[in-house]
Amino acid sequence: MEKSPLKRILLLNALSIYGGGEFFVYQFAELLKKKDFEVWVSCRKDNLIYKKCEEAGINLFHVDYPVKGNRKVFRNTLKLRKFIKEKNIQLVHTNTNYDRTAGAFAACLCGIPVITTNHSFHSIEYNPTHWLRNKSLINHFIVDGQCTMDLLIERDNIKSEKITLIHLGIDPETMKRDESLRKKIRSEFEIRDDEIIIGNVARMVEFKGQEYLLRAAAEIIKEKPNVRFMIVGSGKLESYLHEIAKQLNVANKIIFTGFRDDLQAIYSSFDIYAHTSVEGGGETFPYALLYALAQGLACVVTRVGDVPAMVIDGLNGFVVEDKNISAIAEKLNEIISDKSLKEKFGNASYEHLIANFTQDKMVQKIIGVYQKTYSSFR
Repeated sequence: MEKSPLKRILLLNALSIYGGGEFFVYQFAELLKKKDFEVWVSCRKDNLIYKKCEEAGINLFHVDYPVKGNRKVFRNTLKLRKFIKEKNIQLVHTNTNYDRTAGAFAACLCGIPVITTNHSFHSIEYNPTHWLRNKSLINHFIVDGQCTMDLLIERDNIKSEKITLIHLGIDPETMKRDESLRKKIRSEFEIRDDEIIIGNVARMVEFKGQEYLLRAAAEIIKEKPNVRFMIVGSGKLESYLHEIAKQLNVANKIIFTGFRDDLQAIYSSFDIYAHTSVEGGGETFPYALLYALAQGLACVVTRVGDVPAMVIDGLNGFVVEDKNISAIAEKLNEIISDKSLKEKFGNASYEHLIANFTQDKMVQKIIGVYQKTYSSFR
């Protein structure tokens, strides 16, 4: 009997925080909808992803996923199974560790394929249940970066033919540099026209490495008083980072904005972008850098995950080793001091994004994985 065409997709995301993986699910649901797929997103109601999907008219299925741990996995598996049957879902796409398990078992019980995306540079096998899930239930794995693909093969013993590398992509028009928005943000934070703003957008957690950017800022500001830094985000290290800025006597030069969702405006206020993540936390392919490329910003980044695929050393910015404060300061100073270099890197950033990291390229590749997995599933 010939299969029905693939049309009905369920995307899962169980996290309580809103970050790159959550933006991916929301963005990708919108893209699937535009391509005439029937798509549902299952997530927590208290996550911003729920509100964004609701406003975009995306079908939602609320599940009370736990904030941490594996509580209620069996109950939520059955809840997902019932929903899959009711809506005649044809393929499940999971995105976080908890829903990777519940979604895989639910899909198996319903006799449909399941695909998972690993959005971080982490192993996805911590116990026998994960081993069973990875080996026998998940039909295909998508990764954001080559580093993650290598990890899944070497650490988790997943066959390479079951993994596809697909870099993330964005619509450059949604992050286009806007002078009116630039003026709005710079006015909000009382930034003078002659001041250079070095921006960083990330959750305030250890692996995002904002402490090293602050320490580099202290070196830069000694020589260049017209430079300020804007740190955008929130998280458990927020108070700690404020204290570091005070200890370094640069608090008056650091703008902490907290969490912001008006990212086109925020990035438009930047002159240079810095991303100083450190190894060990799972950084792979951050959207924050894609936004910087779309804005045509020169970048200084650390050699973590697949970040060097986004910023090519000497082409659209500089790549330095993580935690190397003097190197971060030196390379930022080099761009600050050379306007032509800043413009050259900025132009190359935009061209690099258009050539490699647009959402059109991403969605076509993922749909290709969907179709191949669905057609070969028995």
